[in-house]
Amino acid sequence: MALSAMAFAAALTRRLLVFALLWWLLTSGQPAALPFGAPFVIIAALLSTGAYVRTRREDERWQPVAPLALLRLIGFFLWHSLLGGIDVALRALRWPLPLTPALIDYPLRLPPGPATVLMSGLVSLMPGTLAMIHAGRLRVHVLDRHGRWHRDLERLEQRVGAVYRLPGF
Repeated sequence: MALSAMAFAAALTRRLLVFALLWWLLTSGQPAALPFGAPFVIIAALLSTGAYVRTRREDERWQPVAPLALLRLIGFFLWHSLLGGIDVALRALRWPLPLTPALIDYPLRLPPGPATVLMSGLVSLMPGTLAMIHAGRLRVHVLDRHGRWHRDLERLEQRVGAVYRLPGF
């Protein structure tokens, strides 16, 4: 189902406002930054609106997320980001650096699609990690191969699945 011209215009307007606000915040409202930022705000809004339209056309099974599960996921992410940041900072202050980096594979139970992409993105935003999706697995670079990464990834996957109301989560 294609979006109407009015729906497209509304989505584009919302994105223009959000990206303009973000640019204004990033530049502390400096008028001199406007000529440089305006083209990027417009391009970002057009590209993200186009991606939204394509996604909506390709995925007619789209359902809204579970609001309470989303709040739980946000809390989980913020808490683990804080813990990860403290861990990385403490490691940086010790000599020699206490690092045992590894590239681990985590088998995903989430189906391919938005939930898997969200999980990969959230893992990559956590301090000390970097993730990518590869052959139905989440490949994660960690700073300490002996850490509790498997349990934390299971808990994150459970929360992401609950946000999308997936069976078994």
